[in-house]
Amino acid sequence: MNVEFLLSATFDNRRVIPNQDRLFKAIVSSLNEVNINPLVMISEFSIIEDGTTLIYSFHPSADPIYFEFKTDTLFITITTGSFGAGYHRFIVGVLDRIARRLDIEFREDAVHKDPSGYFRSRNFEALKKFFVNSLADYAKMLITHHDNGFSNFMISMPYNYPVIEKEYFALSSLGYWGKNWFTDFIDASEEDRLTLAADFFIWDIEEMNAKFWFKSFISMIWLYFPFREAIDNKEKTMYKKIMYAFQESYKKDASLKYPWDILIDIAHYLDDENLAKFIESKKTAHHQQDTLQIGFRLEKARYSIAAGFTIILPMRMNVFRNDKSLIEFKDINVYIAMQVYSFANEEIDVIMEYVLKQIDIAGEDKGEKLDVKSQSGKIESIVYEKELEDNDHIITVACAAKKLALLAWFTYSDAEYRDMCIEAIKSIDVEN
Repeated sequence: MNVEFLLSATFDNRRVIPNQDRLFKAIVSSLNEVNINPLVMISEFSIIEDGTTLIYSFHPSADPIYFEFKTDTLFITITTGSFGAGYHRFIVGVLDRIARRLDIEFREDAVHKDPSGYFRSRNFEALKKFFVNSLADYAKMLITHHDNGFSNFMISMPYNYPVIEKEYFALSSLGYWGKNWFTDFIDASEEDRLTLAADFFIWDIEEMNAKFWFKSFISMIWLYFPFREAIDNKEKTMYKKIMYAFQESYKKDASLKYPWDILIDIAHYLDDENLAKFIESKKTAHHQQDTLQIGFRLEKARYSIAAGFTIILPMRMNVFRNDKSLIEFKDINVYIAMQVYSFANEEIDVIMEYVLKQIDIAGEDKGEKLDVKSQSGKIESIVYEKELEDNDHIITVACAAKKLALLAWFTYSDAEYRDMCIEAIKSIDVEN
C-alpha cells in the first residue's frame, strides 16, 4: 500500500543559494527541534556515501523521507504508505515549517502529486477518507491475488526486510493479518471501516495520543526487537526508542494491554533497574498477564547472501554487508561469515577444488569432516568442524554451484547452538 509524492523548492536570485552541505545541516538542525519535529526522540538521519541525498527517518516503522539538492533546487520524496492519515498530515506540516525556516515554497511535481490531495486542500477529513478508501482497494487487490494462488503479502514493510519462512496471509509493521480481516473490511459500512482502519493504521488521527505511542512501540517490537541483549549501539538505540514510546503511551493511558514481560526485559537490557522495577510494579498493579504474542524476530527467514546464494537463519541475528560478496550474521552466541566467488567455469568439481584450496591456504587444521550437506540439488557442499579454545567451535563450509562458490564459517560458543548452525547449512540454496 503505497502513498508517494514528490515536492520541490527552488532557491531563486532573491535568496542566497546554499551549498548542499550547508542546506542539509540546516534541515537536520531544524528537524532536531521539538517544535518542528515532535518525534525527534525516535528520529534519525543519514547521508548516502556520495553526499547527494539526506535520508531522514521520522519514525522507525515508517518509510524515510529523501532530500536531494541539485543546482538550486531541493527535491523531496515522501512516502506515507500504511502509516495513516495522521502521519501524512504530520509530514506535510513539518515540511511547511521547514519551508518557512528556509524561506522557500514547496510545489508538487507535475506528475507525482500527492494522490490524497491533502497537500493542496489541507482537508483532514477528506484525507482520512482517502486512506480508508485506499485500504479498501488494497484489500480487494490482496483477495484477488490470493484467489489466484498467491499469499505471504508484506504490506509497506521496511526496505530489504527478510522474507519470513512460514505461511501467512499478510503482515505489516503491526503484525500478522488474516484474510478474514480484509474481507470484513471490504464488506463493512463506511462507519465500521473507520473503526477497523484505526486498528490497521499506526497514526490515523491528528493528535499523538496514547494509541499512537502504543502502536509505535508495538510496531518497533514486531519489526526490530530480537528478544536478547543488544549486541551493538544500533540495537541499543532501538531499545531506547521502544522504551521512550512506551513511556509516552503509559503517561497518556495506563490501562492499555502492555507487553509487560518484554518491556521488563528491555529495561534490564538497558541496565535501567529503576525502570525495570517501575514496569514490574505496574504489571502487578494492573493484574495483567502478557497476552500479546508479538515479534517477527522470533521467526526464521531466508536471507540473500550474494550472487543468488540464500540461507535460512533465525531473525534475531544481525546482518552486516561489508561489500557485494562478503556478509556477516551476528548473535550473542553465534557468528557467521560468508564469502562468495564467481567463475566463468560451469564445472562444479573444478570450482569445488579451487574453493578447498582457498581453505588450505591458511594452513590450519580444518577439523573433522561432517556428514552434512546442503539439501539443494543445485549445490555440492563439504563441511568440516573443529573445536577452538574456551569450548568454542568453528564449522567451515564450502559450496559450489555453476559459476559460483561460497565459503562460510560458523562459530558458536555452546553446544546448544550447533543444531541451529547445522540446519542453516542444510538450507543453503542458490537461485536460478
